[in-house]
Amino acid sequence: MQLTRFSDLGLRILMRLGEASATDSPRMTVADLADAIEAPETHVAKIVSRLAGIGVVRSVRGRAGGVQLAESAPSLSVGRLLREMEPKTPVIDCSAPSPCPYLEGDCLLRHRLAAATEAFYRSLDDLHVADLIADASRPRDTPVSLGLPHTP
Repeated sequence: MQLTRFSDLGLRILMRLGEASATDSPRMTVADLADAIEAPETHVAKIVSRLAGIGVVRSVRGRAGGVQLAESAPSLSVGRLLREMEPKTPVIDCSAPSPCPYLEGDCLLRHRLAAATEAFYRSLDDLHVADLIADASRPRDTPVSLGLPHTP
């Protein structure tokens, strides 16, 4: 399963805000967040709005305003957060561009893919935002390969 860029950046925003929460200035502007995670400011603003709607970040208006982690954010399960952020669409689209001939029946593949998606989320239920923040704050000596292509 592949996360949407929206969810990926949402997790990065939470990690960055978590690092900021340990400093004297726990708030960051959307522009600062966009710079920190190297993403367009308009996209970051949409993600922050969604995270605020979920209740994991808090927006403060005004001159000293910005975005900060909500108090409850560190205890939130990553699996639960991704269920909120990811689109509620099936892994495969059985109706487009040309409909699958098995669309009308009770398709085993569709059921298995839905079960696999839920298993993916369940595997992240015991990982919490606090874990991501702690990991983001640790020193990085060498890159870790996960079997994926790496560009320095």
